[in-house]
Amino acid sequence: MAKIKAIKSYKLVSGETRYKFKIYLGTTSTGKRIETTRRGFKTITAATNEYLRLKIKFKEGYRPEKKTFSDIYNEWLSIYRKSVKPSTYHKTKQLFHDHILPCLGHIKIQSITYKHCENAAYIWYDQLKKHKTVEHYAAKVFDYAMKLDVIERNPMKAVTTPIKKQKESTKDYYSREELIEFLEATKNEDIKKYAYLRLLCYTGIRRGEGFALQWSDINFDKKEITINKAVTYDENGKLIISSTKTSDHRLLKIDDRTLEILNEWKTIQSVLHYNLSSYSLVFSDKKNNITYPSKAWDWCNNIQEKYKLKKISPHDLRRTHATMYYISGATPYEIKKRLGHSFKDITSDVYIIETDEIKTNAFKNFIQYMNY
Repeated sequence: MAKIKAIKSYKLVSGETRYKFKIYLGTTSTGKRIETTRRGFKTITAATNEYLRLKIKFKEGYRPEKKTFSDIYNEWLSIYRKSVKPSTYHKTKQLFHDHILPCLGHIKIQSITYKHCENAAYIWYDQLKKHKTVEHYAAKVFDYAMKLDVIERNPMKAVTTPIKKQKESTKDYYSREELIEFLEATKNEDIKKYAYLRLLCYTGIRRGEGFALQWSDINFDKKEITINKAVTYDENGKLIISSTKTSDHRLLKIDDRTLEILNEWKTIQSVLHYNLSSYSLVFSDKKNNITYPSKAWDWCNNIQEKYKLKKISPHDLRRTHATMYYISGATPYEIKKRLGHSFKDITSDVYIIETDEIKTNAFKNFIQYMNY
């Protein structure tokens, strides 16, 4: 078989040899040159056969397909989907839809240059706080195109946008006095909001965990609450109840006053929703469906504005609980267990057993400290 000059060898990162070629197939009816590139062949024979096949097919009317960034993205997305949670998949799709595809999606991926990527990156820089995250995900698609041997290099990785100066992060929380002031104000709202926000303040659970609670998760006799699920989104953006963020299962102590408030709310809820059962959501919406987690933001914000209180987020209430727990004498280990954090520590995770005595004593100290 005659040697074809257009076929060149190149090395992969692993050191293996591959073959590629760029082939001119003629012109269109408008006089535009038709060229295409093929790469990734393990042998020169395989590359030669493909080169000749394209020549023959072009004469028969074949025109090589050039895929756009969107085409490669869709192929990458189908694989990415299998490796992440549905909620993460949904967020990633949204990120591409809102920011990446409008800039790059319509361009043939082999034609995307460094300049295309730089222009897109500076649009993201101007619009977004976390612009580097968008660059990172765009680069993943180019990496995938390289694996498919559609392109030779990743033009996004050459882009160097400056890192935005972050405002000095203020880790907001309430002091004991501010927390009591917030809860006193919350008392004046409806019992459902009060019960929910009191629960967040006295347990440190995440807002999505609070909205996923069922009445069967609350043991009024043992004064315990089970945390093993959270409200999240499926891949289509629909609200669902799934495992917690770290897939943990926590059994938390809960105080008498919070239980009283929850019981008051349960009585009212049973009137509003006559078919209430032990598997009903504790904080369902007006139609007895899952409540959007953003409601926690609305409730906090409205109360803080109405009563002119310090502005903090629902997540800051979780931070407040951890701070109060620590001030009242709890160890970092006890706080970690209560919050459901997943970082590993051999001593505390393997050798220290979280006994009921440890949990009870830590919680008693917290209740004594709050004295509210």
